[in-house]
Amino acid sequence: MPLTTHHILTLEVRRQDAEALAAAIGEEWNTSVIHLERPNHDRAWLELYFDQPAQAEIAASVLGQRRGVLGHGIRQESPRDWQTFWRHHFHTTLVGDHLRIVPVWERGSAGRTPRGRKTIWLDPGLSFGTGEHFTTRFCLEMIDRLVPQRPGRARVRSMLDIGTGSAILAIAARLLGAEKVIGFDHDAIALEQARENVALNRLRGKITLSVADITEQPPKGSFDLVCANVYTTILLQIAPAVCACSGRYLVLSGIRDPELDQVSMAYAAQGFDEMVRDGNGEWGGLALARRRKE
Repeated sequence: MPLTTHHILTLEVRRQDAEALAAAIGEEWNTSVIHLERPNHDRAWLELYFDQPAQAEIAASVLGQRRGVLGHGIRQESPRDWQTFWRHHFHTTLVGDHLRIVPVWERGSAGRTPRGRKTIWLDPGLSFGTGEHFTTRFCLEMIDRLVPQRPGRARVRSMLDIGTGSAILAIAARLLGAEKVIGFDHDAIALEQARENVALNRLRGKITLSVADITEQPPKGSFDLVCANVYTTILLQIAPAVCACSGRYLVLSGIRDPELDQVSMAYAAQGFDEMVRDGNGEWGGLALARRRKE
């Protein structure tokens, strides 16, 4: 497949403003925003990726004038350039009790999969789902906890991954025993990489991936586990649709730490109660279970 050139808008901001601006811009533009910092530097940089130069120019004209943005620029970059970045920042890691994540460039040095674990081979591309960020890792840890069958607990046979990105969550669920796994994302570029990762893990035909916007196309069917790693505003907007298709468990992340109560209350109103809440002071995640009928 030929390499595609991407047009990257970089926004220079104050370091103390970066997290809030990244979250706000990501929600408003419905896209991933990459937050970059340098040690002992009072500035930070936010990056947005576009397919077409006109898209990057429009975003630059709008966001370049935004309060808190000190400067901006546009450059072109190929996926091969981004892979060089990942090779320096993404390495083999263990998650929970059952998972090991290995980047494709460490395949020769990773060794055998430890007993009792499943290896996820991953090429993140431009999708940013590696398990390094708290939000993705929280979802992986909950999948690691909920999907493997245990005595006395109903089996999780199906999983829906909303905002699948690199497909890392869908792959984890399938490897740990979920028989029906569906993932979708509004970003067609992310889905290209997701399909490559599914193939890397020899799961082609065992995971269904499609381009869809959750706010416009509510999921159909019923799933034992639904994962949604998206921004808070979207989680609140889609709560009724998500809860309607979840038969047992919900795992929600992409939530700013102060917003956890708001999200929890919205889903409690739809019949789901908290099982697990975790955070790192900036980002948080929730695992919920459908409330039993009295």
